[in-house]
Amino acid sequence: MNPLEDKLREALRRKAAPEGFSERVLARTRELAGPPVKFWDRLRAFIARPTLRWAAIGLCLVIACSVAYRARQEGQRREGEMARVQVKQALRIASVKLNAARRKVQEINRGAPQSSL
Repeated sequence: MNPLEDKLREALRRKAAPEGFSERVLARTRELAGPPVKFWDRLRAFIARPTLRWAAIGLCLVIACSVAYRARQEGQRREGEMARVQVKQALRIASVKLNAARRKVQEINRGAPQSSL
């Protein structure tokens, strides 16, 4: 075998970790981790990205426009309901007036002599 292969095999051979290695690694990760990050800080950092910021602004605009559109539709529906009620009332009044006029015409026709043709 080649001495280079022997050195490589020796270097890649599995060895036991030194004493206290895992404790040192865990202690070092705790040092580097720092204090826990709060939810709002993470959210603020997430939205701080320009693409997400514009997406959030766009979403807010879409929601605002849809709420305004819905309110306008509701207003038009209410106006339509009011118009329907007014038309019904106008038809009732017209019916009462027409009935009164018909009765008067009938009274007049009862009192007038009948002409034969």
